[in-house]
Amino acid sequence: MAGDTPDQGEGRTINGRYRLSRTLGAGGMGRVWLAYDEELACEVAIKEIALPDMPMDEGERARRIDRARGEARHAARLRGHPHVATVHDVVVHEGLPWIVMEFVPDATDLQALVRRSGPLSPGQAARVGLAVLDALTAGHRVGILHRDVKPANILLAPDASGDPYARVLLTDYGIALQPESREPRLTATAGILGTPGYLAPERVRGEPPTPAADLFSLGATLYAAVEGRGPFDRHGEYATLTALLGEDPTPPVRAGELTPVLQGLLVKDPGRRFSPEAVKRGWSGSCRG
Repeated sequence: MAGDTPDQGEGRTINGRYRLSRTLGAGGMGRVWLAYDEELACEVAIKEIALPDMPMDEGERARRIDRARGEARHAARLRGHPHVATVHDVVVHEGLPWIVMEFVPDATDLQALVRRSGPLSPGQAARVGLAVLDALTAGHRVGILHRDVKPANILLAPDASGDPYARVLLTDYGIALQPESREPRLTATAGILGTPGYLAPERVRGEPPTPAADLFSLGATLYAAVEGRGPFDRHGEYATLTALLGEDPTPPVRAGELTPVLQGLLVKDPGRRFSPEAVKRGWSGSCRG
């Protein structure tokens, strides 16, 4: 089993300061470690940026470092927001970028929670959704789009009372951008930047990202939280993207009073999609579950 062997890199010290302890999670954009800050004598989370298996030229290396710095800048603009994971620093170690972040003890991501404990109740989902909506709209007000809202990028952590939803944090601004930037919207391999099943249809079509695209992703995320599966889940990425572009979402069966808001967020036409104000009106009365 993977847990029987040490994590590769465990015990390394990054930038002469951050000693790696164990992995906290991993995804397509990188791996997150628990680390000990030897200068401030505290624990932090530190994100190791994923690198392609193929050889990387200096231009690609520079782009990776710039993207990590961009993530830190975007998250720093939202520092202090109660529903955004704090980014402290970005360092370059042996030519590669690492992002130093707040460590949230006992946190679990929404995807892992649903897999372990089953779908959320409508009230729980509404509570999480309103917190993430607040984080997204704070970013949108300063011109930052997240572009990868999904269950794995939402952290939940308890407070002293044991309330498992006391802290709701949106993480991973690794592919965020400002709408006016000229940043390419496709990866070097022409893959779509984002996660199939949670992308807005207009993003799949290559249209410029907007705040409405983040709201579609929020709708798909909360649908998955309350239903236990995504609204366009199919066997394979191609089938999922085809469904997302051309089919209605699978009708929810567990969402209850959240159903109208989920349907409003999952409208394919961004001009007809629910606004943040409509979402708040629809969900605010549902947070008692």
